Amino acid sequence: MQLSPKQRHRLLMAVRVRDAAWVAAVIEDVVAANPETALLEIDQEFRDAGSQTYLIAAPGTAAGFEVALGAFAFRRRLVAAGMTLAQNRAALAVKPSSPA
Repeated sequence: MQLSPKQRHRLLMAVRVRDAAWVAAVIEDVVAANPETALLEIDQEFRDAGSQTYLIAAPGTAAGFEVALGAFAFRRRLVAAGMTLAQNRAALAVKPSSPA
């Protein structure tokens, strides 16, 4: 499901703060309000805006993702997770499962 203009605006304003925890909180809020949104859609919004904020799939965490600020931090986290760019994108594309 596509993000609304208001959700897009909230995400891009959060990115301007350059605080990974704040960005993650806004992403969690957007996903809670729009459960059909895949993390890849949010990451693509960042790419389209020319942002240096990246999402890394982290299925073992409560949120299911991590936020990296900057390309170097993103690459370093991908290597630490043992993922390629393609694997990360595939993992982000998975829509969140509905709670039981």
